[in-house]
Amino acid sequence: MARDIAQAPPPPSSEVQQQYEAAFQETLRKPADLDVLFHFATLAAQTGDLEGAISALERMLLIDPDLPRVRLELGVLYYRLGSYEVSRTYFEGALKAPNVPPDVRAKAEQFMADAISKQNPSHFSGEAFFGWRYQSNANLGPSTSSVRLFGQTANLNQGAAGAPDWGIVSSLQVRHVYDFGRQDKAALETQFTVYANRQFTQSQANVTLLDLTSGPRFQVFANSFEDMSVRPFLSGGYIWVNDTPYYGSYGGGIETSTLLGDGLRGNTVFLFRRHENQDTAYLPTNSQFRGTELSANSNLLYALTPRISLFANGNVQRFEADTALWQSYQLFGAGGGFAFRFPDPVLRTGGFWTFAVNAAVQWWKYDSPDPTVDPGVDRYQNDTILNVTASIPFDDRTTLTVSGGRFNRTSSVPNYAFTNNSLLFGVSWRF
Repeated sequence: MARDIAQAPPPPSSEVQQQYEAAFQETLRKPADLDVLFHFATLAAQTGDLEGAISALERMLLIDPDLPRVRLELGVLYYRLGSYEVSRTYFEGALKAPNVPPDVRAKAEQFMADAISKQNPSHFSGEAFFGWRYQSNANLGPSTSSVRLFGQTANLNQGAAGAPDWGIVSSLQVRHVYDFGRQDKAALETQFTVYANRQFTQSQANVTLLDLTSGPRFQVFANSFEDMSVRPFLSGGYIWVNDTPYYGSYGGGIETSTLLGDGLRGNTVFLFRRHENQDTAYLPTNSQFRGTELSANSNLLYALTPRISLFANGNVQRFEADTALWQSYQLFGAGGGFAFRFPDPVLRTGGFWTFAVNAAVQWWKYDSPDPTVDPGVDRYQNDTILNVTASIPFDDRTTLTVSGGRFNRTSSVPNYAFTNNSLLFGVSWRF
């Protein structure tokens, strides 16, 4: 009975299903055999029959109450079912048993703390990341030194051209959920995000960002959709470039999340955001970018198999500048990719490594030519974005991420065309 039921990999193969049915027949022939009952409980958990696994384990306790590992497994199964109060009683029973194995005690204490937290209507969670990034064009300078200025050809100085650089990247996301305890699963969700990067030489590419969103989420159309939620929200934020104020923003929107079918989920966000850019000594024409942003973003995620997921997304955005019409634009984008999970082949943590590939394209169209660049040329630009990411967990909370990417922009105005290849590696910690 040493196998850990809680870590049984889902979902079952046809072979596991056959083993489950054979094990069930064996329990009918040997209803008091502890090894037979535990084997069936393990297979039942693998096939998703949590109630069957619970029934078998509870029968074991009727035969022999002094089984702390079985009490632990029962607590975990009830935890997976969302019955946190019942799960706590089993964890307490496992911890009170004499001669509790160290691994059972450690796991029972961990799940006990999680179960207590789940019963609290107020939940905090988050993720911190710290890493290093190399970019072949850190300041996103033009691909060529020959650019346009007032409709004439001009040559950039060396400092304005694209340059490679290493930098440090860090981020922090803190999420708070307050459960109102209603049948429509209404909850107030708030997320605070901090992002900052510091380049080793190209300080003009330093960016600091603060962002806060908050709003209630609740289920709707329960009779039509198995799981559909709506979340209206308010948002606000601020961005600094090279430690100089760039713009503050405020707005709001609405998010919908829907289970569209077996393994298929859709998420859509509509957003209104006001940008308040102010001129500074470092950015003397920054007020040109003051305006209003309207956007819609939709994502689809499909679990093709337990280990392979496919995803696709589309977005549209409209930005209207208050005064500088040549800074107004509309953007259309589309992308997709896949993620593949496989058991840890090296560290033997019991977790899964994830390998993901995604690609996207974006099309930009500006309302009118920029008179300071080239008054006779309409500005169009296209982006092609490719990223490959590997995620390697060290434990349930800590993950190493390695990512490589390429961002290529073509433009009708050479000032804005560039290519940037990047390599990122770092460690994240969930709490």
